[in-house]
Amino acid sequence: MGLFDEVTKAVETQQQQNDYNAALTAAGVNVENLKVQDENGILTIIGTVPDMQTAEKAVAALKSQPNVKDVVNLLEMEDLTAQNIKMKIATKESNLNIRKGPGTEYEIVGKAAHGSAVQLIKRMYNNWYYIRTDNGIEGFCSANFLEQM
Repeated sequence: MGLFDEVTKAVETQQQQNDYNAALTAAGVNVENLKVQDENGILTIIGTVPDMQTAEKAVAALKSQPNVKDVVNLLEMEDLTAQNIKMKIATKESNLNIRKGPGTEYEIVGKAAHGSAVQLIKRMYNNWYYIRTDNGIEGFCSANFLEQM
């Protein structure tokens, strides 16, 4: 099971989902395939947006909602799975850390060897990618450590 599967749990009530959708609509933001998980006022959002500006507007709109303490942004800008894009790990010498979320603050879930190939699965809003290694490890890495093969 991939990391995105863990995030796709439904919001506790349909009313909450409707409230979040209404907040986004009022802000002029459309998030395709929006899924929101609320854990004690910390919202984790996934879905697809066209650009970084839209992702930032979505986060701001949701942060303004009552009882929302913070928003974890896992919005993607493009699903690349069908394109089967392979990239080479371009670290200086060490292995690449693969993380649970799109940022260095997330825990490491695996590593990819320097010079090895990974498949791009999703392009995220903040210059990070969701990747899959040849041995099936899935997670996030910065685009700074990938180069074309």
